[in-house]
Amino acid sequence: MKKLWFLGLGLSLALVGCSDSGSEGNKEESSKATEENTNVAGDLMEFYLNLTTTVNGVDIDLNGYEEAMGAEEPPTGDDLTKLKEAAAASASESAKAVENLEVPEGLGDHKEKVEEFKSTLTESYSMKAEELKKEGKADLTSADEKLNDAENQIKTLLEEAGLVSSSLISDLNG
Repeated sequence: MKKLWFLGLGLSLALVGCSDSGSEGNKEESSKATEENTNVAGDLMEFYLNLTTTVNGVDIDLNGYEEAMGAEEPPTGDDLTKLKEAAAASASESAKAVENLEVPEGLGDHKEKVEEFKSTLTESYSMKAEELKKEGKADLTSADEKLNDAENQIKTLLEEAGLVSSSLISDLNG
């Protein structure tokens, strides 16, 4: 009976030892996954901050135009023409700035989604530029809808990376 008890104790200890080494492997895998998520989050945040800083450096006239057009008494005549021309150039520069931003290599699976986001945001600014070059009142509704699409894309990306989502529209127009 004592032999059977020692045999059971030995098997129990062997199983405990095996399960500990297995959990160490799981801990390592979990640690690597956490580190990868941290790297992705850091790279994505750096990209986002770079994007907003870059665009805010070139979209000043576009923001000024949109603000002026939302005022109680929007500009007319030569003032409107000057504002529209400056806003069109600003929107074109914003589109180029977004298009030329480098997407970090460390984004892994998120890289394709970030490229898609960049494309959507670039298209929004290009649409604004084209509309502002037309005669008459500019209708930026479609371009603003495209900007909303871009905002939803980046919010999803930020949340997937474990970051607090931000308002792209506020960050670019603020």
